[in-house]
Amino acid sequence: MKFYKGRIPACGVFCGGCPMYMREERPCQGADLNRSRCEKCKTFHLCCLEKGITHCFQCTDFPCAKFKGFAKRWLKYGQNFVENQELLKGMGEVGFLKYYNGKVID
Repeated sequence: MKFYKGRIPACGVFCGGCPMYMREERPCQGADLNRSRCEKCKTFHLCCLEKGITHCFQCTDFPCAKFKGFAKRWLKYGQNFVENQELLKGMGEVGFLKYYNGKVID
């Protein structure tokens, strides 16, 4: 895991624990930049924009089938997206980042 201080995408991934963000060569910039993959995400980001929400937990369909399938694939990276959504709901983005960044080992 790497320290991350950017925005949390709609799906609730902690970018600092994403293999694309952590890689040495051409790492992802996280959800911070408009050129980020997260901004183009048809599965979650654009869906949330359409509904006027910022995170999946705010949706009346949460957790939808798309979310469940996507979340299941991320368990191998140590992130449970259903739990992440609950953390976001309970502590907000600042608390969420503090929680995960507290797990980063130098």
